[in-house]
Amino acid sequence: MLKPRDAVLLGLTTVTGCATSNTSGSVSSICADVAAQDVVPSPAWQGSVFTVVMENHSRSDILGAKDAPFINSLAAQNAVAAGYVDNFVHPSEPNYIWMVSGQNFGILDDAAPIDHHISSRSHIADQLEMQGVSWKAYMESMGAPCGLTSNYPYEPKHDPFVYFDDVNGWDGKTFQPSPRCNAHVVDYTELDRDLAAGTVPKYVFITPNMKDDMHDGSVAQGDAWLAQELPKILASDAFNHGGVVFLTWDEGNNQADDPPMIVISPNAKRGLVSQTTFNASSYLKTVQKMMGLEMLPCDTANKDSVNTMDELFDVPLDPVARQ
Repeated sequence: MLKPRDAVLLGLTTVTGCATSNTSGSVSSICADVAAQDVVPSPAWQGSVFTVVMENHSRSDILGAKDAPFINSLAAQNAVAAGYVDNFVHPSEPNYIWMVSGQNFGILDDAAPIDHHISSRSHIADQLEMQGVSWKAYMESMGAPCGLTSNYPYEPKHDPFVYFDDVNGWDGKTFQPSPRCNAHVVDYTELDRDLAAGTVPKYVFITPNMKDDMHDGSVAQGDAWLAQELPKILASDAFNHGGVVFLTWDEGNNQADDPPMIVISPNAKRGLVSQTTFNASSYLKTVQKMMGLEMLPCDTANKDSVNTMDELFDVPLDPVARQ
């Protein structure tokens, strides 16, 4: 079962224009140093782990909705985590940061990277590189790589990696975008090239722009974008040879806590609708488990109590010893 967090709780906050949102899960704690693991993904998980994050809709807005026929076809053919909740942080930005680190570092707004400098070196990009695993974040409409400021319809608040100082090159006074950031946080158009070349990295984080992710656009528009873009991934070797797509939303409608989570994979239990309680820590821990990474180094107090999503799959998630 999920337990109350043992780290710093920052209580409730009111967001202008919305009902009072539940931010009782907010955490600001020191992450453990990450260590290389002497394991690798099992033969069942030799593909890529894709995450696609949409915006600001609850399950009831999407599942069964007539304006989302493509999404509902995916749900029917794969596995749905109907007990999935966010980690009770709002608005969008802290939810994205949580997805790649396991906490929100006390952030409870959508401010730009210049206003939030996260010094942790234990987020998933650090873990992946320590294990020698390739990764990229593909951001629609960002343009130049490593986007640290607004370029609407791209917004950095939906791009978690640019908030970490070891990625964005913050030197204490200004940003010095590094080759690391420029190579790994790229415009979404690069995904087509990587798919065509067969060079899709093992970890992929995709954020559509503010219109296509349903934030400023409609459910129908977001569904149409997914219907155009996801089949490219689903036809790739990176997906079909032991890959997975986590299709989720950052938070529920009007900052509710019930976003959809659909798990799409050749290894998913077809048609399963799970009522087990999962959250963004569960999602991250599941990704870390299947990729052979240390699990939740930014939540050492609670990591053993966080459920992984094993029941959504037909094969075990456990990595195997490195040969």
